[in-house]
Amino acid sequence: MNQSVILLNSFTNQMTNKILVTVFILLSMLLDISLYAQEEETEKKEKKGSITYKMGAARHEFLDNNYRGALLIYREVLKIEKENPMAQYRSAECHYKLKRYDLALKYLEKAKANDPKVVKEMNFFYGQTYHRMARLDEAIASFEDFIATGAKRTIEYDMAQDYLTQCKYAKQLMAEPVPVEIENIGREINSRFDDYAPSVTSDGKTLIFTSRRSDTEGGEVDETSDYKFFEDIYISEWDEKLGEWTDAESLPGDVNTKKYDAVLSVAPNGNQMFVYKNDDKLAGDIFVSQKNKKTGEWYAPERLGKPINTTYYEGSVSITADGKSMYFISNRTGGEGRGDIYVSEKDKDGKWAKPKNLGEIINTEDDEKFVFIHPNGKTLYFSSKGHQTMGGYDIFKSEIINGEWGTPVNVGYPINTVNEESTFSLTADNSKLFLAAEYDDSNGERDIYMADVSQYSLISAGYESGTFVSIVGNVGLGDGPAKKALLKFYNTKSNRFVGEVYTNKEGRFRMNLTGNEEYRVEIEHKEGKKTIMLDAKRTEGSDNVLKFDWTL
Repeated sequence: MNQSVILLNSFTNQMTNKILVTVFILLSMLLDISLYAQEEETEKKEKKGSITYKMGAARHEFLDNNYRGALLIYREVLKIEKENPMAQYRSAECHYKLKRYDLALKYLEKAKANDPKVVKEMNFFYGQTYHRMARLDEAIASFEDFIATGAKRTIEYDMAQDYLTQCKYAKQLMAEPVPVEIENIGREINSRFDDYAPSVTSDGKTLIFTSRRSDTEGGEVDETSDYKFFEDIYISEWDEKLGEWTDAESLPGDVNTKKYDAVLSVAPNGNQMFVYKNDDKLAGDIFVSQKNKKTGEWYAPERLGKPINTTYYEGSVSITADGKSMYFISNRTGGEGRGDIYVSEKDKDGKWAKPKNLGEIINTEDDEKFVFIHPNGKTLYFSSKGHQTMGGYDIFKSEIINGEWGTPVNVGYPINTVNEESTFSLTADNSKLFLAAEYDDSNGERDIYMADVSQYSLISAGYESGTFVSIVGNVGLGDGPAKKALLKFYNTKSNRFVGEVYTNKEGRFRMNLTGNEEYRVEIEHKEGKKTIMLDAKRTEGSDNVLKFDWTL
């Protein structure tokens, strides 16, 4: 064989062997990479299936307000570890947020049985849950235990103090219920979803309300907020022959959209409706829609301009019968707290003037949420969690007398309860109060109820002559006025605190209170204390200003 051929074959064999080795190495590397990828995928699956991963994922959903989603994951954990105390405790939190307080208590008790120290705020959460279930003695005991053993200077510690006050106040109101009859308005209107913001026309025959049910326009869920369906407005008519409400239907016309649309109020004439809208471009604004009298349909709402709407939240609005005064809620700067009540008057050109804050007698450092001005223009109803409540938002009444608002009065139990009562409407004859509430017989979340208040004079009577009196007085010392003396007023019948006021530099004070009641006035000053009994009787036909001179 030719020498060159031998060399060529040898070279070829060497190259083939090298290629084979290289291919073998590459195949081995690819196999290793594949095996590594498979192992990594397996580790990911195992990680996703681990308790730690699931607990973290559930907590993330909870903090994102997806309580149902979080609960589903906690259920997976409890299938693996049936007695996991933290999963049980977190499940209780989810049920509490979903307002299933009986289930919250059930899981809370399971968690405590498995680990009494699963969280240090255990008694605080027990107190919250018992409070919402109106098991007030147990709630009080739980909050007192938490206050006695919990760390001070914490949010929970301060909240426990407030909750304790609410529970004790709730016991007082529940011990003396007001004379009303309340009934669920029925499945023709209420659904298993959230139904609220009832607004009834002056004749009491048309009810317009807001709902977050599944057949809203577009049927979409707000995944950026609370994972509930968006709001839509519905309408029902009273059927005289059948003596019941017709099945609620979506409001006819161009008001409802795929996002947030809620009724705020219907004007006394029934042809104008105020609507709340909220989307990516709005912080929450007030719109107005007009009714087509021929077709019964409602035109697309138009946004109210400045100075009513601002870049801040505006919601809830009520207008007087003459259309000249508008009361509304806003969290704009310069208020007393969060949401405050403002009033704007129409000027001679028909434009809304700069709104005025109703002041610290009505507004608080916390939240005022809903407002309703009576057609008489001087009686105000509103919901608040800043005044003394039974828990959450309660409904209050105030009345303007001699240019100043009276100290708000809680309308009492069973209208107000340990849960939220915040949206309502009063018929023109002052006999029926429609309200959204979380009473025991609700079909789902909030339901709409009708309260017969015809026998309850605080709500049904006194709109022509008024029900408040103005207490004006002087507090003096032996040698001059008692400056900055604190006067605390208590209703003697119920022993409930109703309000307080300081004297000015001349020792004078003014306080508007519900008339025809007796009060105990406790005066506190650095120079001494004194208790005085006050009979606040109203006199028909007078300005109802009662004047007093007291000396310490």
